[in-house]
Amino acid sequence: MAISFNIYAQNCPENIGFETGTFTKWQTYTGFVESSLAGNKTVNKVNVTAGAPSLLRHGIINSKTVKDPYGGFSVLAPNGSNYSVKLGNDGTGKQAERISYLITVPNDKPVFNLTYQYAVVFQDPNHIEAEQPRFNVKVLDLSTNSYINCASFEYIATSNLPGFKKSKVAGVIYKDWSPVSINLSNYQGKQLLIEFTTADCTQSGHFGYAYLDVNEKCESIIQGNTNCDSSDDVLLTGPGGYEFYKWYNADRSVFYGEGNYITIKPALKENDKVILDLIPYAGFGCTNTVSTIIQKGFFELNLVSEINACKDEIIDLTAEKYRINMAADVSYEYFTDPELKNSLPKPTEITKSGTYYIKARSMNGCSAVKPIEVIFIDITNIDVLAKATACANSFIDLTSNSIQKKVPVGLTKTYFTDLQLTKVIANPQNITQSGSYYIHFQSQFCSVIKKVDVEIYKLPILKISNPPAVCAPNTVDITTAIVTQGSDNDIQLSYFNDENLTLKIDNPNAIAKSGIYYIKAINTNGCVAVKPIEVKVYELPNLVIKNPDPVCAPMVIDLTDPILYTGTTTNVSYTFSEKTSGKILNNPKQIDKSGTYLVSIKNLNGCEITEEITVQINAQPQLVINHPAPVFLTQSVDLTNPDIIKGSSDYVKVAYWYDSQMQKPIEQANRITKSGSYYISLTNLSGCTIVAEVKAELVNLPKINVPTAFTPFKGTNNKLYPFIAHLKNLISFKVYNKWGNLVFETSSAEPEKGWNGYFRNSAQPFETYTWVAEGINLIDKKFSTKGNTILIP
Repeated sequence: MAISFNIYAQNCPENIGFETGTFTKWQTYTGFVESSLAGNKTVNKVNVTAGAPSLLRHGIINSKTVKDPYGGFSVLAPNGSNYSVKLGNDGTGKQAERISYLITVPNDKPVFNLTYQYAVVFQDPNHIEAEQPRFNVKVLDLSTNSYINCASFEYIATSNLPGFKKSKVAGVIYKDWSPVSINLSNYQGKQLLIEFTTADCTQSGHFGYAYLDVNEKCESIIQGNTNCDSSDDVLLTGPGGYEFYKWYNADRSVFYGEGNYITIKPALKENDKVILDLIPYAGFGCTNTVSTIIQKGFFELNLVSEINACKDEIIDLTAEKYRINMAADVSYEYFTDPELKNSLPKPTEITKSGTYYIKARSMNGCSAVKPIEVIFIDITNIDVLAKATACANSFIDLTSNSIQKKVPVGLTKTYFTDLQLTKVIANPQNITQSGSYYIHFQSQFCSVIKKVDVEIYKLPILKISNPPAVCAPNTVDITTAIVTQGSDNDIQLSYFNDENLTLKIDNPNAIAKSGIYYIKAINTNGCVAVKPIEVKVYELPNLVIKNPDPVCAPMVIDLTDPILYTGTTTNVSYTFSEKTSGKILNNPKQIDKSGTYLVSIKNLNGCEITEEITVQINAQPQLVINHPAPVFLTQSVDLTNPDIIKGSSDYVKVAYWYDSQMQKPIEQANRITKSGSYYISLTNLSGCTIVAEVKAELVNLPKINVPTAFTPFKGTNNKLYPFIAHLKNLISFKVYNKWGNLVFETSSAEPEKGWNGYFRNSAQPFETYTWVAEGINLIDKKFSTKGNTILIP
């Protein structure tokens, strides 16, 4: 039989049960524990000092899910309150902790009981008793400054403590939550200090801590003292923490029985009195007697009358959804028969149709019984795909026929993300996340849940690096690994011309045209990713070359002349180089050598093309000028004389000119009668002409004049010398006497060097002398003449 109840605050001191979530009205202490000798006996001594709560040693707890790590029990008291206290911890070091509460027992309350819940966790080091971890509860009467023996308890770590169990952790014992009631009715008007204390072992190596809570109902500690019209019995429950319980009527003439709780049938009447003797465990309090008066009560049980469920569903009769406006402090029992003789062993797992009976009892002890009919209905022929898969760029439609392959008509369908059917799917036609989804099929009376496991596969990772641009006629290979570097390894690639992937590329490793192409990647799950790739194949520039016209040396050719490249692509850069060596030309504007050269042009995309250009520079004829010898004015110069250009070569034509520009031809080049510069040109088969200056010199005839008489011994005309004209120089001037003897000779025409009429220092006589003169004329030939002169003394 299951019993549950909630306790609500009634006539107890403020925050006695920590329901504010704080230590308000409580005093906290921290300190240490030690053992010392008192006479011949070792005793345990706790030394604590009042102070603010220590976070690690005075803890307020409100979690309904956290379990103690050693005992596995809930850290929140099972008395229905919202907060409990953890006093101490599983640290060591001789720690001691305490909390205390000062209460004044009301004068107007003939019955005043204090009920607390506690749970304890100790390490049991098997020290002597005074050194063991412990938990104690004491009530100090401030009027006498003494502890109330029957209200004080001490729990020392030992495995033979009543209700203690061994933890799965070696060396640790624990006791789950237990209630203890203290009757303080005899202390009306007095101030009492309630103390809860925990302490480790005194040797510093083992811990002890406790959980506790205080009920906030401080009057009668016997529950269920109510007579109800709907009940045929009374269920009375005594306070926890005692070894024996004995129940009597008012004069003890009727013994109702023993135990913490008792059912008295038929039900007692209003104002009947029940007496309960409480006998504690040895060493844990004093014998106590309490009583209660049966009061009039009322209780109504409201349940649903019928539960419809699907065939494979499990019905939990204890679920609150089958109760109608029932209070939380009601306990329930479940039976298979109206006489309530056969308890239902598992009311949370009903799998068969039938009528079941629920007996409910309120906190006031009133009870009632009502039936519930459970009907299981079979929904058959539902076939739902258990697992569906899709790729991340797609979705699963839970409403589609591919998922709901065979479903009877007329069912209401709802879609959820949890088996508890609390989270409705807003759009079941568009499931894009992996997980388990639930389809709830509902007929008029039953429903069934089908699970669909959805797995959304990741799309393949496809990373594209556009390949470097190339120049035609080169092509681009988009199948190389570097193009898709960083992509998944488990993908298969294919290549397309269009975004719709309808036109496959015939030769993706040799793409010859610029454009946007598409790479499709498919992984092992069949998921596809498509990325564009840009290919750039630049056109070569167009180079049109017109070979320059041949020129004659020393003229040069300018390879940079734009006219040579008429029709060539614009906005290009030019480079000129030698064909054989590839060496860049330093000065392509002045090419002075015949040959084939290379012209390269590069456009803005870096595409380059090279073509040959042929240069012809024809050699000039070799012209050697042998200037004609001077001739006398009485003669002429023949420029056509072959000797003048003897040594010349490579010519086919000779011409004669008055000017170097060859504008004025000489009509009679074979008869030049005037000195000056003339010009001869030679022209070869290539049409190259060379011109050079030739000088014609016509000179005067030479003259040598000698006086016909001279007077050597006078003051004037006293020297005989030749007067020369049109001679380059005088070779000799000789004078002979009549006998033919040479009397004078000189090579100078200077007067002072003429003959003075002496020969061998002797003046010569008066007579006629013969002179002979010789010189070089202006045409470099010898010229001689002779004559007579008279020496007059």
